[in-house]
Amino acid sequence: MPSFVNIILNILVTGLPCCLLALGIFLTYRILDFADLTAEGSFLMGATVTAAMVMYGINPFLATLAGCGAGAVCGFITGSLNRFLKIPKLLSGIITMTGASSIVMLIMGLANGTSSHFSNLMTLNIAPDSPQQTIYSIFWLWDSTNSIITAAVMTAIVIVVMFGIYYFFGTEYGMAIRTTGLNENMARSQGINTTAASITGVTLSNALIGLGGSLYVQKMGSLGVESATGYLVIGLASILIGEAIFGKRSFKNWIISVSLGSIVYFSIIEAAIKLNVPSGMMKLLYAVLIVIALCLPAIKKFFVVMWFKFAGTRFGQKVISFFVEIGRFFKKIGLAIGRFFKKIFFKIFKKGGKTDAEVN
Repeated sequence: MPSFVNIILNILVTGLPCCLLALGIFLTYRILDFADLTAEGSFLMGATVTAAMVMYGINPFLATLAGCGAGAVCGFITGSLNRFLKIPKLLSGIITMTGASSIVMLIMGLANGTSSHFSNLMTLNIAPDSPQQTIYSIFWLWDSTNSIITAAVMTAIVIVVMFGIYYFFGTEYGMAIRTTGLNENMARSQGINTTAASITGVTLSNALIGLGGSLYVQKMGSLGVESATGYLVIGLASILIGEAIFGKRSFKNWIISVSLGSIVYFSIIEAAIKLNVPSGMMKLLYAVLIVIALCLPAIKKFFVVMWFKFAGTRFGQKVISFFVEIGRFFKKIGLAIGRFFKKIFFKIFKKGGKTDAEVN
């Protein structure tokens, strides 16, 4: 397989699980205005539950749904701590994330059968004749197409999730959640149960993150307690990059932008790997990417202002007029070519429609 195709596939199989991570973080940070730090805990929890079920030979689709549900439980706990016990949002997320790490180690220990019942590493044995199968391996045909099938399955899941999010937040209850995030007092005055809406939003957010973790572990084949470290930052960077590059003109555009932001982020990471950037410098690269993502709106605004200033000068107007004339010239050429081919096709079809006697 060509190296360029391999690079694209590596970007997709790495970035697509993080599309779900970014979408989950997007729901809490942008839609609900809920500063949720549960992300890394629910990502790891979803991955661990899925890996444990796959190790026991359970249907991988059920394991994937269970991983999504495990993430949802983490989100429900965070939302309940905030709403019922009045614990601040940030602290609620930290509490859940901290507690999740211990539960993850317990699940890993039980799955591995260690005597202490705790472990910090899991490894899957994915093979055609193994009872341990993933949602990707059950579709594998030949070794040369495994990566393509894996990327295709991931893409299909992400697209379905994006459509689901778009549809759900267009419903009455979805609009109630969005209203709660925009102005909770106004939502409450309209008769919306803001407590239920907030908890539902955080639960849904972490369910997506747990699903992302499930897709991640089935691709990687192994999982450690530290595997999810830094993924909250990756999700936030993906949101910022997507918004800055692709915009957020509508809710549909916003969802697509966040998803594409993850792909752009991992495209840059893949480029750095191909340029042989030392592994010790990767975290510095992450920090630089986040700074650039935060500065992109200001950079974009700067160039827009500079363009309008340039367009206001006499020289700028001459340059713009020059390119406008070039555009008109090529438009005329295109129309002339179109008319030429139209006449030729018209003559051919007109002749083809005549009988032999009419032609003679």
